[in-house]
Amino acid sequence: MGLFDRMAGILLKRTNENETAPGVKPGRNESCWCGSGKKYKKCHLPEEEKKAAAKACSLNCGPK
Repeated sequence: MGLFDRMAGILLKRTNENETAPGVKPGRNESCWCGSGKKYKKCHLPEEEKKAAAKACSLNCGPK
């Protein structure tokens, strides 16, 4: 295993650790958990709302 392979593994591991959402959802006006410096409502909230809407639709709008 070469140096570049080891560095890639380290960088990928760090990226995966940083992109996991916290257990407690932050408030809309708090800083986002990802460290971007943006407010949560402008960063990850829209994405999480879309996921929640799709999940709710799949539960309610399934085959009849």
